[in-house]
Amino acid sequence: MRLILKENKDLRETEVEIRYRTRDEEVECLIGAVRNSCDRLVGYKDNGERVLLGFSSILYFEAVDRFVFAYTSSEILKVRHTLYELEDECQAKGFIRISKSVIVNLNAVKRISPDEGRRLRLHLTNGETVIVSRNFVGDLKTAIGMKGDA
Repeated sequence: MRLILKENKDLRETEVEIRYRTRDEEVECLIGAVRNSCDRLVGYKDNGERVLLGFSSILYFEAVDRFVFAYTSSEILKVRHTLYELEDECQAKGFIRISKSVIVNLNAVKRISPDEGRRLRLHLTNGETVIVSRNFVGDLKTAIGMKGDA
C-alpha cells in the first residue's frame, strides 16, 4: 500500500479517496478507520485552542450571530460548520433539528414537557433546557416514536 497526502487550501472540507484493485480486508480496514474518524468534530475555544469532540459528548449545537457553537456538559466551543452541514452529518448519530437555530442530541434528552404555544421543552442531562419550536415538534415526535400522541 502507498499513502499519498496532498494539502489543498482551496478545499472546504477534507476529502478521502481510496483507490484499490480489489476490495479486500486491507481496504475494508481503511474504510472503517476513515468512518470512525468521522465520529469526531473539531471545536475551538475562545483562545483558538482546538479541542477534538466526540459526537456523543455534544448535547446540542446552536447558531448565534453567524457562528455555530457545540455545547457539552462542561464547555461551549465554536465549530466551523453550518447548521445545515451538521444536520446532514449528525442525523444518523441521533441528532435532530428542533428550531431554526438548534440541533439537539436525542441521547442527551432526559425528559420532555409541554411548553406554551404548542412547543415542547427538552430537559437535558446537564440540567439545561432547550425549546422545540412548533414547526419542528412533528419531526421530533416522529424521531422518538411519539407521532400520533397528543
